[in-house]
Amino acid sequence: MIEELLDEDLILIVDEVEDKFKLIEMMVDRTLSKGLIMTREPIMEKIREREELESTGVVEGIAIPHARTEAVKDLLLVVAIVKKGLDFQSLDGKLVSIVFLIVAPEEAKKNYINVLARISRMCRQEEFRSALKESTLPSEILEVIREYDM
Repeated sequence: MIEELLDEDLILIVDEVEDKFKLIEMMVDRTLSKGLIMTREPIMEKIREREELESTGVVEGIAIPHARTEAVKDLLLVVAIVKKGLDFQSLDGKLVSIVFLIVAPEEAKKNYINVLARISRMCRQEEFRSALKESTLPSEILEVIREYDM
């Protein structure tokens, strides 16, 4: 299910980034460069609104920024690994290393919630988090996701 939304071009591995919005912008730009969206701003606006309500940095180094907007036609998923960690104003105060960005149109609410739940379930497993952090290539990250998305 999750792997169907991803390919290696939608997986970023970065050493460090200045702030969470810069990382999210990089992730959104990846969908722009692949022609999956036409413009970045409506998506960034929705993500900023969501982050202002409450950080999507959950626990154990995971963040799942997400939004629904008519700026996209299909559900989009982008993954980023931040090797040096990033202050995401997480609920547990820890730096974030693993980020899953989910953006969906309003009418895809059921799929959107399903993907959010599947990612949350996988992220509860320490082995999953460790395997993602240790990955050095997008292909390795995709393989880890395939293995744990059951």
